[in-house]
Amino acid sequence: MYWNSKDVSVFLEQKEFVDTAVIPLLLIDGQASQLKQNASSAEFLMALTAFIENQFKGRVVLMPPITYTKKSNYQQLAEEWTETLSEMGFKHLFFVSSDMAWGTEASELNVIYTPSIPLENMDQKLRQSVLDDQLRQIIPVFANRWAKNGQ
Repeated sequence: MYWNSKDVSVFLEQKEFVDTAVIPLLLIDGQASQLKQNASSAEFLMALTAFIENQFKGRVVLMPPITYTKKSNYQQLAEEWTETLSEMGFKHLFFVSSDMAWGTEASELNVIYTPSIPLENMDQKLRQSVLDDQLRQIIPVFANRWAKNGQ
C-alpha cells in the first residue's frame, strides 16, 4: 500500500494485517558535485521501495520518503519517525537507505542499507533484474525481523 487516501483507508480497516511501514531515507547534499549522485540514489531507492511494496502488498505501507541533510541528527530523526509510526499502529518499521552514514545506526534503528545502483541508463529488463537481485537480499532481513518479533 502507498501513503495515499485510498490505501490509508484500507490500512485503517485492516491494521492487524498491515503492520509494517517502509520508509525511504533520501540524502540531499547541497554540494553541486553531489546533486547528480543524490538524484540517482533517490531514483534507485524509490524504485526499490516501490518494488518492496509490490512484493509485500497487503502487509506494508510505503511511506513518503524522509529527506535529510548531512547535518541532520540521524538518531533523532529515526526516533521521531519511529515514535510517530508506532503511535499510528505500525509494529514493524524498516528504513531503507543508500547512505553509508546510516550504517552505524543500522541495526538499532532498523535501517536497511543497500548500495545505490544507477538506473537511469538501463533498459527496463536490466532494471527489473537489478531490482530483483536487491529484493532477494532484502527479503531475509524482513523475514528475520518479522520472525524475531513473533509476527
